[in-house]
Amino acid sequence: MQAPRLAAGARLSYSQGMQSRDALAKLARALGGIPVWGSLPGSPAHRLGVRYGDIVLSVNGMKTSTIEEYFRARSGPDGPLEVVLFRDGRELTLRFDSDGSDEPSTPPLESVAEEVVAARLLATEPPPPSSSGDTN
Repeated sequence: MQAPRLAAGARLSYSQGMQSRDALAKLARALGGIPVWGSLPGSPAHRLGVRYGDIVLSVNGMKTSTIEEYFRARSGPDGPLEVVLFRDGRELTLRFDSDGSDEPSTPPLESVAEEVVAARLLATEPPPPSSSGDTN
């Protein structure tokens, strides 16, 4: 199923306030992009102002309707990245210089995973039922 596209000149807008995660995910699906849940402090995306509520539509001209497509688009040769975002009812193009010279040192994977879980970006499973035999 192809995502709906806006007619020429039409504007799709949403509240300037904080959107719920469900509303943001639904808007991203309708636009054929992926929602941005936030950006790591100090990262190139953070320094350029990528924020919660943005929707990534493409990277270097490749559509990013799934996270897999996003990573595929990012896996190209080193060099500048052109990212098209949807924000406040319009498209915005950002250019990232990804030569690595100004990249912060990569944090340990465990640290990033803890931040993601703490921000509730990943679903966590409920604990298994107690096996103590207590049936109250």
